[in-house]
Amino acid sequence: MVMRKLGLAAGVLALLLLLPATVAVNPAGFMNSFVKAINTGNYSLIKPYMSDTLGEQFTEDYFNQIREFTLKNYGELMGYAPIGNETSGDLLKVEYRVKAEKGSFPVLLAYRNGTLVGIALGIAPRPNPLGMVASILSSIAATLLLVFRRRPSLSDFFLGSGLALGLAVIIPFYSIVLLTVGNPVRRALILALVSAATVEGLKFYFSRGRNGLSLGLGLGFGKYVLLAIGTFVSANFLMKIPVAFSGGALYVVLEAFLLTAYHGITGTIYSRNRRLIYPAGFSILLTAIYFSLAEGHPLGILLSLAAFLPVVKGWDHGAP
Repeated sequence: MVMRKLGLAAGVLALLLLLPATVAVNPAGFMNSFVKAINTGNYSLIKPYMSDTLGEQFTEDYFNQIREFTLKNYGELMGYAPIGNETSGDLLKVEYRVKAEKGSFPVLLAYRNGTLVGIALGIAPRPNPLGMVASILSSIAATLLLVFRRRPSLSDFFLGSGLALGLAVIIPFYSIVLLTVGNPVRRALILALVSAATVEGLKFYFSRGRNGLSLGLGLGFGKYVLLAIGTFVSANFLMKIPVAFSGGALYVVLEAFLLTAYHGITGTIYSRNRRLIYPAGFSILLTAIYFSLAEGHPLGILLSLAAFLPVVKGWDHGAP
């Protein structure tokens, strides 16, 4: 009888020792919390499921970025369904498909020793074809509005478009910054600094002795044609990175018109003023423009335009 009780006690002890691991491997519980967390913005719902290391990587700021991107592209989450699971070494991988208002996407969970150590979301942008077309038309409108102020140079226009093609290598960097840098001011500063070192630098260098207006307009127009192509290719065939045009068309149209005009006017100024203070000053202006456009603040966009007006007023005095 004593041995029987000891055996029963040992069995209960073994069960208690195994219980934490069994309870921890609860992918369905995590998925329930994940759906609620995305819909409500309550990060604390999923925090207890994650290992310490995963919690340091999948922070609340990162969660908020993922949530914003997910709701923007997929709408409210409706539920989930299991796909399957497999074991790889000491990892247990469990895959689900999340259903949302505008589609679905996979979620892969990785467990080690009963603890959630990895989360992979198969979310991708939904490019807005209207935004692609509208931005190109808006860039054309800015080009036509300005090009008749001076005799255009097709060779310099095509040179500017060629510069845009060469600068296409930095497009993925812009996308990564937009996804990973949560602070809007810091994000705008990074984008402006990159533009200063690449776009403004090349425009300043090549505008010397050329028709700066045509070169700048070619750069602006070529940029939006390439962004449209890059968005389609990336979203459908490559890395599923949101290059551009995954939201509404309004601010994309404003951006295309404003920045095409910006490139044409600054190209004109660079062609006759070779001091580095000019590209440096315009790079500071770009910070305000990027911040206003990225955050969708109409007042900020108007202020950026107002800051640009003195340049527009005097841009063609003595310009070649």
